[in-house]
Amino acid sequence: MGRVALLLLAGFLAASPQAAQAQDLPAGASSYAPTTTPSTSLPWEARIGAGVANPGGREGGLLNVGGEVLSPRPFTLPDRFANAFVPRFHLGASANFNGTRYAYAGATWTVDLTDKVFVEASLGAALNDGKTGSVIPENRLKVGCNAGTREAAALGVRLNDRWSLVATLEHFSTTGCSDRDQPRGPANFGARLGYSF
Repeated sequence: MGRVALLLLAGFLAASPQAAQAQDLPAGASSYAPTTTPSTSLPWEARIGAGVANPGGREGGLLNVGGEVLSPRPFTLPDRFANAFVPRFHLGASANFNGTRYAYAGATWTVDLTDKVFVEASLGAALNDGKTGSVIPENRLKVGCNAGTREAAALGVRLNDRWSLVATLEHFSTTGCSDRDQPRGPANFGARLGYSF
């Protein structure tokens, strides 16, 4: 079965250049012109940035530094709409030197609105070092437990084929792990600079 698949793939690759050469191009069009539609395949990407932690609440206004690595999609689909449901996988951390820090991993769905602008939604598991005991300092969040989920939404702009700027809202959720004293995880707003490689 594997040999048949390899033979079919080799035949397809050999026939593709011949089929492309057989098609006539419109007058004035170059065979080397770049595509104008966004690619359905996304490369590895590293992002780093900063923001403010939990505005308006405990730990509010503290500087928050974050970074993450995103994988390519494990496979791509020819239809752009269907391809938006194929996630990328991420691994990251959010560091607040005077507040709650956490590390996370999960899936990110990227949807191209144009060839430059995209939106993202992320969901995954996370671990934090927040305060969980019965006595919590007044300037710290009571997170309830040290395990939970991380949800994020982002709006990004591709500056060129390598660099992007991404505005992000992320939240660490501890819902369900402790209902006493209304635990609340941090919510961070910020921007990250991304590099694709």
